[in-house]
Amino acid sequence: MNAALIVSAIIMLVIELSGAAASSNSKILEQQNHSFIALLNGNNVIPPVGTNATGIVKFQANASNINELYYEINLTKIHNDVARVDIYLGNKTENGRHVVTLYQTTISMPSEICCRSAASESERSKFFFNGTISTQNLEYGPLASSKNISDLVRLFNRGNTYVEVDTYQPKSVSLSGSVSEIRGQIMPFVSNSTNITAAVVKPTIK
Repeated sequence: MNAALIVSAIIMLVIELSGAAASSNSKILEQQNHSFIALLNGNNVIPPVGTNATGIVKFQANASNINELYYEINLTKIHNDVARVDIYLGNKTENGRHVVTLYQTTISMPSEICCRSAASESERSKFFFNGTISTQNLEYGPLASSKNISDLVRLFNRGNTYVEVDTYQPKSVSLSGSVSEIRGQIMPFVSNSTNITAAVVKPTIK
């Protein structure tokens, strides 16, 4: 067997192994829940925070694309400016390690923000943001070595992650000027639709 045939055989083997790995990761997603939700309020923060603000963060995995996870953030009665929204690794009784940032005011995110101006106080207190998490967003933290989004989905299914919203507080002693205001554990859920739409509505949970 000449050198050209050997190189060709090696290339074919690498392609087959890559395809098998992608198929395996896709099957992992197929076996897991695809939809997740986090219900946020001040009582879930450690220590608890007295606030009327609440939030719903929804996630949708796609078995056909193992490298992306779509999400929507809906906050209401949020009268302080939102500084950042993050996912952390940890249960509901602990403050855990940072996993990935969903929103931050000081950086350019590959997502579309929809914060409209309105005359009423109720409209001004609403916040909406959507986007996608990709493997590139997992470069730091406990999932830094992850090659696909199924590792994050696996943590979602175990209930080992939570979403926390930090807002700017006038009297904050933090160097950043922001503090945690609401938080909620990420849990699997089944909705009436397999797709998450861009409407600011509370999903039906069964």
